[in-house]
Amino acid sequence: MIRGFRNVDFGVGASGRLRSLVVAFCLLFALALLAAESRGADGAAMQQLTDLRQESQILKQQKLVLVLEFASDDCGYCRKLEKLFLLPMQRNAAYDDKILIRSISMSDFETVIDFDGRSLTTNELASRYGVELTPTMLFLGPDGTELSERLVGIWSEDFYGAFIDNRIDEARKRL
Repeated sequence: MIRGFRNVDFGVGASGRLRSLVVAFCLLFALALLAAESRGADGAAMQQLTDLRQESQILKQQKLVLVLEFASDDCGYCRKLEKLFLLPMQRNAAYDDKILIRSISMSDFETVIDFDGRSLTTNELASRYGVELTPTMLFLGPDGTELSERLVGIWSEDFYGAFIDNRIDEARKRL
């Protein structure tokens, strides 16, 4: 027995199992909080981009601008951008006839289909557009052309919604 630690069970027996259960519960709770933080208050999540060729057809038919967010899972600014601006825009009917919002996670090593129907990794797509920082928002036409100046990072929350709206209006004029 260690001097000064009488009657202490260091992970053996019932109290050790209870301690393990408490630690496991705390870890699961923390993971659930992190997952909830990456979603909106109503549980909505950003729609992930999988096929630009398919999205291109929708953009052409409905004369929409693709607002494409490049994000990463560990980016607090990305979560802030989504929570304060992109998720509310995704739910707002006033944007339905203007834009299609999609997100690409730079943390995933997934593949997407580009505008030409070729498969490439999310990092290859980011490289193609010169995206190095997250969050970065692009405003694209049906052929993948940037129609207005991109937004990199998030600053001045008070005016950021206006910056997004101005980019959308500019892009729509160039469709």
